[in-house]
Amino acid sequence: MSTNGANTKIVAMKEAKESLLEVDEGIQVWYQTWGNLESGIPVLFVHGGPGNCVADYEGINEKFFDKNRFFVIEVDQRGTGKSQPSVRDNILNMKKYLDISIDKMSADFEVVRKRLNIEQWLVFGGSWGSTLALHYAETYPKQCLGLILRGIYLNTREEFDAVYVQKSFENNQHRLKEFKIFFDIASEEALKLGEPPLDPNDSERFIRLYEKMIIGGNREAMWRFHVFENNLMEEDPSKLLDPYVIDEKEFPQAASVAFFEARLFLRGTFEEPLTLVEDVKKLKQGTSGPVKTWVVQGTGDEVCPDKFARELVVKLEAEEGVLQNSHFVDAGHKSSSKGVFFALQECVRDFLETQS
Repeated sequence: MSTNGANTKIVAMKEAKESLLEVDEGIQVWYQTWGNLESGIPVLFVHGGPGNCVADYEGINEKFFDKNRFFVIEVDQRGTGKSQPSVRDNILNMKKYLDISIDKMSADFEVVRKRLNIEQWLVFGGSWGSTLALHYAETYPKQCLGLILRGIYLNTREEFDAVYVQKSFENNQHRLKEFKIFFDIASEEALKLGEPPLDPNDSERFIRLYEKMIIGGNREAMWRFHVFENNLMEEDPSKLLDPYVIDEKEFPQAASVAFFEARLFLRGTFEEPLTLVEDVKKLKQGTSGPVKTWVVQGTGDEVCPDKFARELVVKLEAEEGVLQNSHFVDAGHKSSSKGVFFALQECVRDFLETQS
């Protein structure tokens, strides 16, 4: 639990205390804290992307975590948001994160936890946040009170292909058209480099070409990468993005997401393959028993298809005492998607019952 003073202090999200903490040489992560600073149950919010940040969630965590019951820690992962140096501030900062890894990102949370004198916390993450939250819990199970995961992404080759190959969209003409717009500039880049034509079903080469363009400062590549994913998961038609017209207000987020997704997905899929599903057995090594885990998945999620969440649930069920509940709901990807939103609230209520 947190040890933050003798008197109860309840802080609303809008009054959250912001801090920067050095986690590596020349690298600082930004985090903010709010809620019950004395006796609240600590909860770590793990944002998605990678490359998104806390601000992108527009305060939704206030609807999941009662400020009287929880001590909430929201962290901008290294290199994005208000963490420094930030890719959102300057795309040249990408070069400072070419060696980024999920291991370093999990270790960053440990630096924050120790700074705040927290013994254990609930870990709550969705999308890439589910990847990183699960990795953190498997690496540091004794520090976890529980684990709530949404919109599951396990960084496998099959998931990579589900989004980055043309044949995944052949039965959906609308998405196929969007994929071809996304694919076009990578195909053109291969020809410019004098390379053989790019196969639209060669996901690794496709995204490696994109990564080179992104790191090389190609703004159009950054924008197309972000737009393709954004439009796959966006449920509000007014928030769909035009792949041909860069929105300068949105561009810093686009650059951050494009860089961190390309780099971390390539690393975790092909260079140093993650074994998150195989490692769920490590969740049994919690301080007072298994790390209690909840899973929420939208069955209409196009960017993280529910097939992979179902595979994870099977593995979790095989480890006695780990899986508390799974919710497969008629909804999309985002935590704000109606069915997902209510299921996450239910998971938080379930977690509180385990603490009483």
